Amino acid sequence: EVYRNPDSEDGDVIWAEHIDGATLYPTLDDDFPVMQKVPEIIDRIVTFPSHAIERIFMTPRTEIKRKGWGMAPPEKIYLGLEMLYRGDRYYANLLLDTPEAGILDLMDFSEKNAKEWLSSTKELFQGIDGMKVPVLYEHKVPAKWIPLNRPPIDMLYDKTTIKYAQIVAAGYGMRLSDIGMSELGGEKTLAGVIRGERQTRRSGFALVRSKMANHFNSLLPKHLKWVWEEKDEESQVARGRALQTVGQALSTLTQGMAPLMSAEEARQELVATGLLEVDIDPKKLPEVEQDSQPFPFGQPGADGMGQFAGAPGGNKGGGQGKNGGGKVPPAQGGRGQGFMSRTFDRLTGRDRVPDEEVDDALAPAHEGPESLNPERLLAMMDEIVGPGLRMIPEAAQDVRLRRLIKAATRAMVPSVERIFVQLSDDQIDDYWLSEMNKLEFEQESILDSITVRQTQNEIREQLEIHLEDDPWWRVASEWDKLEILEVYAKAYTLGIEEQAVNILRALYEEGLASRPYFGPAISFDLVNVAELANLEATAADFVTFVDDGTKYFLKRIISAGVRKGLSSPRIAAAIRDGAKAEALLRDDGFVQEAINEIKTGMIEMSEARANSITNFEIKKAANKGHLDQLSKSGLKTKAWVHLGERGKRIREMSIHAHSAQLPKTPDL
Repeated sequence: EVYRNPDSEDGDVIWAEHIDGATLYPTLDDDFPVMQKVPEIIDRIVTFPSHAIERIFMTPRTEIKRKGWGMAPPEKIYLGLEMLYRGDRYYANLLLDTPEAGILDLMDFSEKNAKEWLSSTKELFQGIDGMKVPVLYEHKVPAKWIPLNRPPIDMLYDKTTIKYAQIVAAGYGMRLSDIGMSELGGEKTLAGVIRGERQTRRSGFALVRSKMANHFNSLLPKHLKWVWEEKDEESQVARGRALQTVGQALSTLTQGMAPLMSAEEARQELVATGLLEVDIDPKKLPEVEQDSQPFPFGQPGADGMGQFAGAPGGNKGGGQGKNGGGKVPPAQGGRGQGFMSRTFDRLTGRDRVPDEEVDDALAPAHEGPESLNPERLLAMMDEIVGPGLRMIPEAAQDVRLRRLIKAATRAMVPSVERIFVQLSDDQIDDYWLSEMNKLEFEQESILDSITVRQTQNEIREQLEIHLEDDPWWRVASEWDKLEILEVYAKAYTLGIEEQAVNILRALYEEGLASRPYFGPAISFDLVNVAELANLEATAADFVTFVDDGTKYFLKRIISAGVRKGLSSPRIAAAIRDGAKAEALLRDDGFVQEAINEIKTGMIEMSEARANSITNFEIKKAANKGHLDQLSKSGLKTKAWVHLGERGKRIREMSIHAHSAQLPKTPDL
């Protein structure tokens, strides 16, 4: 019964008191659903309004007589309770001195002798003489006692009692082990007990928890919520793993060129799983702080272009390397060339002219096959590259990551011991960790030195040994090189056709051509054997470059993840106290934190590389078609146009000048 003030549905709860459920009856009236009738007071019936009664339905039933009601646990297990009661009474009676009922078979006694013995026995047991010993004589076959009830040994009532005790406990969703009794059967083993406890938490115990939570939430105001404090460590660990798994799955579904879910839908799904203790708004996405990301994937590089700052041979602190500033294809782990071509703008949707603004008279006479659509080419390459790269985090099983974490930790701890003694926890987190991560990914860092780089190289050498010993991370070798060649050929053809149209339009504008489009007889299909062989070799090298780039980033992600775990205040304090690598590796918390950090980096790496490699490879093949078309057209020079603070400046060079490092001039 719930008393509210005022006496209405919105009134404040003043007190709540339990009522004997055996005195309550359903009325099937929504406004007054329950009435109370006490057998001792037959002339009075009390009805409760819906806001004044709070009930917990344990077992709703479908019978018409139980409509709007339920079945209490004692009613479900009544026979089990009765059997336990009778069993206790039976065993209690066995302990009494009263002889049990039965028949004495005197076997070879004659009727006369039997009656005489019975008469003498009655006389013997009369009186107060303490020495009463009945004796049988003049017979050869032993007498036999035939009890009228079954012996306790034949009834096996010890096992029967356990059985009915299990039934009674199950009526409340519990197990005997939950109330301190041993189980019957296979749960005598540790594994059986653990399995039983897990089942209890999922079934009866969980049911009682949810019923009680709903009960108290109905009494509390809308702005308050009843929450159980979870003290079971195993449940907390399982819940954390479930949250991590769901988070990784939702991240996979929301990323890629064709995501299956939006970020808002993924957030709503996460809330619906019930794994969060706090209430969050499913429609309000958090603001991402780029500076706090431990890995540089998806962040602008030093040149403002790259998906991957610090790729192999890439920009190291802003210096110029060979091959035009050290730009490396994303397939090798780099971020590609440092310019944005018109073709790449078209492929990625940048600077796209709306359909209604396109002059149909200037469009080519033939649109070409569907496969030459830029978006289609990007999708085709992503279908080849994306699934394999996105499978890397799934292939990174915990046992494999533990092996790599152990190797990195053993190589890293000796160097951080000397550093952590001199730095506080805040300095490690705010200064040392961020600068070391920058250096790890070849970005400009104030900690850059020969000694630090040598230490990092030693760590990577150890990881190199283990990665080569178990190459689970190699995914490109499974790709079909013919499919890659097909996409290359189509992108190359797209570049040729696009550049040919540009040339024809330029000639038309100068009055050197009669029309700005090609006739249907012109075909741009790639049939040149030498060029096909060149593209085929590029496809073969592409597979090797992708795996090399994957290994390059894995070594750095693992190092960064282990470094993140070592920099936590608890582990840093242990290192200052003299803890060695082996002691840290026995700490499950440290290892699990490193695994989580590494998997996060691998997911970011796989998604970013899939997008970058897809765009870069299509752009590269299309640009080659551009260049070859220009070269075959008789053009000799090309020009770089620089738009900077000092205005527009142009430098001309040979059309065949690739990856050339030109000297600086006053203008450029």
